[in-house]
Amino acid sequence: SKSKTAVVAVQSGGGAGSGVIVSKDGLVLTAGHVSGRPGRNVTIVLPDGRKVTAVTMGGSEISDSGMCKIKEEGEWPFVPMADKGETKVGDWCFALGHPGGFMEKRGIVTRIGRVINKRDATLRTDCRLLGGDSGGPLFNLDGEVIGIHSRIAMADDANFHAPIESYIEHWDLFQEGKMISRKDLQKGGFLGVGSEETDEGLKILRVVRGSAADKGGILVDDIVTAIDGEPIDSREELSIVVGSKAAGDEVVVDLQRGDKELTISLELGKRPE
Repeated sequence: SKSKTAVVAVQSGGGAGSGVIVSKDGLVLTAGHVSGRPGRNVTIVLPDGRKVTAVTMGGSEISDSGMCKIKEEGEWPFVPMADKGETKVGDWCFALGHPGGFMEKRGIVTRIGRVINKRDATLRTDCRLLGGDSGGPLFNLDGEVIGIHSRIAMADDANFHAPIESYIEHWDLFQEGKMISRKDLQKGGFLGVGSEETDEGLKILRVVRGSAADKGGILVDDIVTAIDGEPIDSREELSIVVGSKAAGDEVVVDLQRGDKELTISLELGKRPE
């Protein structure tokens, strides 16, 4: 199948994982823990066993997404990515990768399963994965990439993937070689809410007393739609937007409260020690 032509092995140091080419000029999506820090050289093994060098780019520690770019010029076999929000719980999908590492004689291994859960910058399926699959692609039945294998479980139904949305949302940032790290975000501003992803949007479950959210008038059950004009549809997006600002920064929060749309301006606080 066409899907297999773009699946690669990613080798660096002693470690090996998988990846998938998503552009003609050789952009490879993989897991953040496979690509590691930006600016490193890694070896990409194509399905026919040919090896080329790629340089690692940016990624996110929150969703475990990573990216690298093949250095050699050329037109590479690539596969399309699914649109944002296309994948739903219950969808059939198939996982490709190099379980146990690259083996030319055996080739790429296909596992079929279903999407069990999708939230908080992770996608969960019951596609059976093994070590070496990390960074490999998860496809929908139209042959579009919907996720990248991240955490591989002993239990069949607890395999986690970075959803394609976490690449699409930070595409330019990753190409510039920026890493989104939990530690850096914790140095940023503090809003003071607990939230969950729902079909309506990002719903507030709790508000920390005395926090910026509390003082600004955000209430439980409000749906946050945007901050400073930046659409918010996941907890990952919320923590990145808030964490990239400083304590004391003024932000504008767009909310849906029942059938009313509200805009609140508030000053971000400092994260409690």
